[in-house]
Amino acid sequence: MYQDTRNWIDENWVDTLTLRQWWILMNDARLSFPRWPAAWFGRDASTAEQNDIARAFADAGVLGPPTGLGVLMGAPVTMTFGTEEQKQRWLPSLATGVEGWCQLFSEPGAGSDLASVSCRAERDGDEWVINGQKVWTSGALHSTRGMLVARNDFDQPKHKGLTYFIIDLEQPGVEIRPIKQMNGAAHFNEVFFNDARVSDSDRISDVNNGWAITTATLGFERSGLSEGAGGGVRVPAGKQAGFLDRNVGELLEYVRATRSHPDEYGGLLSSLQTINVSGGVNETQRQKMVSLYTNEHIAEMTRKRITASVKKGQSPGAEASTMKLHWTNGLRISRDLGMELMGAEGMLTGSDLQVEGKVQHFFLSMPSASIAGGSDEVQRNIIGEKTLGLPKDSQADPATPFKDIPKN
Repeated sequence: MYQDTRNWIDENWVDTLTLRQWWILMNDARLSFPRWPAAWFGRDASTAEQNDIARAFADAGVLGPPTGLGVLMGAPVTMTFGTEEQKQRWLPSLATGVEGWCQLFSEPGAGSDLASVSCRAERDGDEWVINGQKVWTSGALHSTRGMLVARNDFDQPKHKGLTYFIIDLEQPGVEIRPIKQMNGAAHFNEVFFNDARVSDSDRISDVNNGWAITTATLGFERSGLSEGAGGGVRVPAGKQAGFLDRNVGELLEYVRATRSHPDEYGGLLSSLQTINVSGGVNETQRQKMVSLYTNEHIAEMTRKRITASVKKGQSPGAEASTMKLHWTNGLRISRDLGMELMGAEGMLTGSDLQVEGKVQHFFLSMPSASIAGGSDEVQRNIIGEKTLGLPKDSQADPATPFKDIPKN
């Protein structure tokens, strides 16, 4: 699979192609998302085949497939729960990178307790009217659509009165405000809905079944985040990102010249291996390197279990929470090891430092990794309750209508 993929890249990569054309070629060859089902632009690839394809793109140094939450979560949600019409309408645009999607879940009053969302969806004929606020929305500024969970029935218990939509963000009534982070980026956003509208044909599953789809989405996110990017140089999907009609040769040079840091949550280990450490690596640091290696191999076994479940049409269970913990554990070890190896230089920032300052940038980016996709504490609760059978935390009677639950 590796050599076949390298041969295909050599035969098809032309600097003057637009990114749009390149992603169409990759999709037609079933190389963008080989783990996807063969019926929907994939090839039902095994983990080994997926890794061979990703390595071929990385070694060739060319642009890889579209990236973003649309392909990470939106596509598997649509494949698993969407109607045939929805699959026909959305999956081609996701597979070819024409659209980028974001996840409209968290609210100021509903973070770890996500079922407490109060963003309102009111039925109006064949449409729904959306009012409320979402926060910590990754990539909203570069998204065409959003995966939205909203409360349509305040008389139902909090887990029952929710419905799930794919909403168009390019409409009046949607305002997106970026949130500046301590690493200088503005990856997260606030999103405000003021009489925004979404068609009932864009509803996923049944009315009041939104919580089931939400938990499945989080499962896809947690398992997918742990797989890392891989597969060549990555750029975000969607026309809002502004890359689709640029030549791939020009775009590749632009990305290489401007991206002095790895992806916020990945790409650090290879950089750590190139750091010049005066006096060598000590025993504690060597042990951390072994821990990283061990963590990744255990994660790979869990990843295979999740992949097998998804191919059977099953939603990821507590294994997805385990994958998320593997991911953040590996990042946490990388963060600490990187700063130890840098020594006093770790207190500086700038592209003129070793490995272009990637270690320091990663140090400032890492705290949000343990929150993204559900905090580590939430993951441990899920594993404890759903897998180990431990008692749940005290909470309101699950039959209590949402409107009657005291608000803090």
